[in-house]
Amino acid sequence: DTTDDSVYKLLKLPFLHNIQECYCTLFKIPVDLCLVILQLLNLPLIKVLHLLTVFLKLRDDSTNSILHTDKYSELETCIAMNSTLLEMKLQVESKDNPTVTQKTITSLINGVTGNKTITSFSLVFIDLQSLSDVTKIP
Repeated sequence: DTTDDSVYKLLKLPFLHNIQECYCTLFKIPVDLCLVILQLLNLPLIKVLHLLTVFLKLRDDSTNSILHTDKYSELETCIAMNSTLLEMKLQVESKDNPTVTQKTITSLINGVTGNKTITSFSLVFIDLQSLSDVTKIP
């Protein structure tokens, strides 16, 4: 198993189905951010989700553009239709694949906009590549 496969399997364990609050940090793990968020949001009783990713190695597990689009649409719909989620806080620090991150962020914002139960939403995206480029400026 790769590291990200282990993360996905962990998130599907039955004992997690009773979780109402999830505070998760992913550090230097190659994962598909959209799929991880989807799995966390699919916990049936989730009310609070805080996800911090540090130096995340973003992967895009979609190999064709149709699946790719469906994944983001599914994330948006999942958030919009979630009736238990009250609070979501996400902080993404990455220097990999800003396009994938941008699509995930767009889906997150669209989903939250359509949700009627979320009372608190915080999103921080730090593009570490841009920060490293700034530090090189004389």
